[in-house]
This record gives sequence, C-alpha cells and structure tokens, in this order.
Amino acid sequence: MTHNQSLSQVERAKRRIPARVILSAFILCWAIFTISGLILVAGADTSVVAQQTTSLCANSIAIPDPEDPNLVADCSTLLNIKTHWGATSLNWTTTTPITAWEGVTITISRVTRLELNRKQLTGTIPAALGNLNKLDRVDLGGNDLTGSIPPALGNLSQLRELYLNTNRLTGSIPIELSRLSNLRRLRLYDNRLTGSITELGNLSRLWELHLGGNQLTGSIPPTLGNLSFLGWLNLGGNQLTGTIPTTLGNLTILLGLYLNDNDLTGSIPPTLGNLRNLGGMGLHRNNLTGSIPTELGKLTKLWHLNLGGNQLTGPIPPALGTLSNLQGLSLSGNQLTGPIPPALGTLSNLQHLSLNRNHLTGTIPTALSRLINLRWLALGGNRLTGTIPTALSTLSNLQSLEILNNRLTGPIPTALSTLSNLNRLDLGGNDLTGTIPIQLSKLTKLGKLNLLANQLTGPIPPALGTLSNLGVLRLDNNQLTGTIPT
Repeated sequence: MTHNQSLSQVERAKRRIPARVILSAFILCWAIFTISGLILVAGADTSVVAQQTTSLCANSIAIPDPEDPNLVADCSTLLNIKTHWGATSLNWTTTTPITAWEGVTITISRVTRLELNRKQLTGTIPAALGNLNKLDRVDLGGNDLTGSIPPALGNLSQLRELYLNTNRLTGSIPIELSRLSNLRRLRLYDNRLTGSITELGNLSRLWELHLGGNQLTGSIPPTLGNLSFLGWLNLGGNQLTGTIPTTLGNLTILLGLYLNDNDLTGSIPPTLGNLRNLGGMGLHRNNLTGSIPTELGKLTKLWHLNLGGNQLTGPIPPALGTLSNLQGLSLSGNQLTGPIPPALGTLSNLQHLSLNRNHLTGTIPTALSRLINLRWLALGGNRLTGTIPTALSTLSNLQSLEILNNRLTGPIPTALSTLSNLNRLDLGGNDLTGTIPIQLSKLTKLGKLNLLANQLTGPIPPALGTLSNLGVLRLDNNQLTGTIPT
C-alpha cells in the first residue's frame, strides 16, 4: 500500500465519525475547563476574603503595637461574627481599639470574654465562635437568637461560663459541650431546646446547671449526681419523665433544686434529705406519688419548699416543723390526709402557707396563730371541721385568708376585723352560721369578701358599702334577710 493510499483511508475514516460525537467531546472538554476555572476562582475569592478581613485588622487602630498575630486572628473572627449577625450597632470597627469594643474583654493579647446580653442580636450563633479558644465567659443571653447551638462551642476548652438563655434556640444540646471540663455555669433556660439531657456528668467543676423552660424530654440522667460541686440545678418547665434519681442526694453542697412543671413520676427520694445546704426545693406540678419523706425535716437551711400539684398521699410530716428558716411552704393540690400538724406553728419565719385542695381533716390548729410573719394562709378545699379560731386575729401581717370549701361551723369571729392588712377574706362553701359581723367594715384594704354558700342569717350590713377597695363581694346562697343596702 502506498503512502497516498494510507492517507486516503484515514480521511475516509474521519468522515465516518458522527458529527454529534465530535460535538459531545467538545462540550465535555469545555465543561471540565469551566468548572476547574470556577473552583480556582472560588478558592481565590475565599482566600481573598479571609486575607482582606485579616488585613483590615492588621496595621489598624484596632490592634495595638506591637501586633500579636493571635489577636489579629481574634479580631478577624469577631468582625466576621458581627457581619454574620448584621449587628451594626456594635462598635466593632478597625477604627476603634479592640480593647474598647463593646462586650469584648482582652487579656494578654487574646479575647477572653464576650458579653453581649440583651443587645437585640438576631440570627444564629456562628460556629466561628469556637475559634476564640481563649474565651472563659460567653454571655449571649436575652437576645433573639435562633437555630441550634453549634457543636464547635465544645472547642472552648477554657470556658468557665456559658450563658445562652432567653433566646429562641432550637435543636438538642450538643454532646460536645460535655468536653468543657472547666465549665462552672451553664445557662440554657428559656429557649426551645428539644431532645434529652446530654450526659453532663463529667463536667466535674460545674456549679450551676439551668436548663429550665425548654422542651426537653426523656429522664433525668442519674450521672448528674456525680457533679459534686453543683450548687444550683434547675430542670423545671420541660417535658421530663421517669423518676427523680436517688443519686441527686449526693449533691451535698446544692443550694437550689427545681424540677417543677415536668411529668415526673414515682416517689420523692428520701435521699434528698442529705442536701443539708439546700435553700430552695421546687418539685411542684409533676405526677409524684407516695408520701412526703420525713427526711425532708433535716433540711434546716430550707427557706422555700413547694411540693404542690402532685398526687402525694398520707399525712403531713410533723418533722417539717423543724424547718425554722422556712418562709414558703406549699403542699396544695395533692391527696394528703390527716390533720394539720400543730408543729407547723413553730415556723416563725413562714410567710406563705398553702395546704389547700387536699383531703385534710380535723380542726384548724390554734398553733398557727404563732406564725407572726404569715401573709398568706390557704386551707381551702379540704375537709376541715370545727370553728374558725379567734386566735388567727393575732396574725397582723396577714393579707389573704382562704378557708373556703371546708366543713367549718359556728360564727365568723368578729376579731378578724383587727387584720388591718387583709385584702382577701374567703370563707365561702362552709356551714358558718350567725350574722355577718358589722366589724368587717373596718377592713379598709379588703378587695375580695367571699361568704357565699353558708348558713348566714340576718341583714347585709350597710357598712360594707364603705369598703372602697372592695371589688368582689359574694353573699349568695345564704339565708340573709332584709333589703339590699344602697
């Protein structure tokens, strides 16, 4: 075959290649070239943006001489965070020294604190916050932040205080927060967080854990009992289920325990009586059952105890009368039985006593008249019998007396007219007899007077018309006679 013959065969072969194959190959080569170019350009743009931000901080008024590269990097991160939030009101600019930036604290050429509470911040919490690895305090509480908590915050190994409360954060609590071994205070309350409580039992230095007012589910981790330095635990206002772990009794320096407004079941662990430093305990509005442990009488530093709104049964332990510092005691809305212990009359600091809506029986102890600081006495909705003790008239600070819906008999004591601070007198739904004492007109601060559904007789005292603050007057369903005073 000659050379010219070979060339002609090649030409014929070329003619046999379809035009669409050539076009497809051309398009493929063009696409690869274009995408490669875009990737290079995008990479160049990202690098340029980072360089521009860093260069804005470098050699600027924001960074003092001599420049520290770590502070330049922190400055760059903060400017990016400001842009992310669109927080134009913050004075974070290159023309303002970083030491004067609002909410920013500098220690040894590093950003160590970021305190932006109630600065009307919006948007999400940027993951870049995790780059400020010398932070020991972050306070973003009281803003309008949304989205989830970035797992990158788990990189802040020196963090001692993290406040993200009172925002609109969603999602779960990142497991990465359990790496913050130096953390002392964690406040995530009043958000919209969901999921279970992350295992935080290895945060051995934690003093305050406040996760209240969210939508957390699941049980309370027993490992929280390992937090031996915990002084404040608030998990109230969630949707937690299960029982109260007995291990919480190991938290011997705890000052406040609030598990209220959940769906907790089971009994109150007697081990909680080991919390000898406890000042406040709120277990109200759950589904707790069983009796009130007498061991709670060991909590001699307790000033507030609320077990209301459960399904507790049995008697009120007289041991509660040893809680000499108690100012508020609420056992209302349970199924407690038996008499009111006279021992409660030894609680000389008590200001609020709520035992209403139970199944208590017996008479009202005259010992309650020794509660000289009492302002609120609620005994309604029980099965109490006997008369209203005249001795209650010695409670000169009393503002509200509620004994409605019991089985009390006898007259209304005229001595009650000496309770000059009383603004609510609720005696309805009993079997009280006699006339309405005219002396009640001396209660000039009275805003509500409820005497309905008794067996009161005689006329309505016209003097009641002089009670200028009276907004509610219920006298119906009695046996009153005469005309209605004008």
